[in-house]
Amino acid sequence: MRVDAANGNIYVRQSWIGDYLICGERARYGLVLPSFRSGSDATAIGTGIHSGIEWALTAHSSLEDVDYDQLCEYTQEQVAMELSKPVKLTRISENPDKIAPSVSAMITAWYESIAVDVEWGGATELKFRYPSGMTAVNGFDIWYEGTIDYVEPSGRLWDWKTASRPYNIREKQEKNVQASVYCQFRAQETGVTDQSFNFGVMVRQLSPKAQVVEVVRDGSHYRWLNRQVQTMVNNALLVGESNGWPMNDQHVLCSSTWCDFWSVCKGSV
Repeated sequence: MRVDAANGNIYVRQSWIGDYLICGERARYGLVLPSFRSGSDATAIGTGIHSGIEWALTAHSSLEDVDYDQLCEYTQEQVAMELSKPVKLTRISENPDKIAPSVSAMITAWYESIAVDVEWGGATELKFRYPSGMTAVNGFDIWYEGTIDYVEPSGRLWDWKTASRPYNIREKQEKNVQASVYCQFRAQETGVTDQSFNFGVMVRQLSPKAQVVEVVRDGSHYRWLNRQVQTMVNNALLVGESNGWPMNDQHVLCSSTWCDFWSVCKGSV
């Protein structure tokens, strides 16, 4: 959440919404202690693979023009660079010899099973910003902003994901916030309410495994999203960033491994 007092706007990203839904205090610490964010080896690997995919999409006119061996080599270099930065180590790093083979498997999964369904010539890392139509308790307008991994020339939206296991399709359709934020952007841009969003999932294992998960959204999803976000923003403004927000230690990510703010939250008790 970012307050632009000069223009009377509040900007919200889907990642902040996700943090708030996991734990209010996690979302607050993200605002007041941004330097604590370091990411993990899992996120470093994901970032490196994103770089490889972006290189494939921007430096080539079609999938047929992509040299597979060169793609693998470039992706491995990007992952190694990301892992050389300070990151939290998870169980992934307990078996370092498996990291490079798993990276090869994931980029192979994208190349063989996902990229074949992607329309080339679109926009990578597309930044967006649009009004929610909602007003915060302080009178400021609430806006969404963010970055979409890839938008096809036809307008189909993609987000590249690396994961330890395949996605639960029903769960993504029923509850995913990212899809709602991105599809509402596309709905406003085109004037067409019903939209779809694709997750291109690469499972982190030693053999290639890919999954394309399509999530569809309509006006009811946007209305519920906006209602949720307005409540989050209003609570944040009323309580203030210097006071604690609701804490949720029942979530699986409440741990020293998966929360950057553990040391100043439950870990400090």
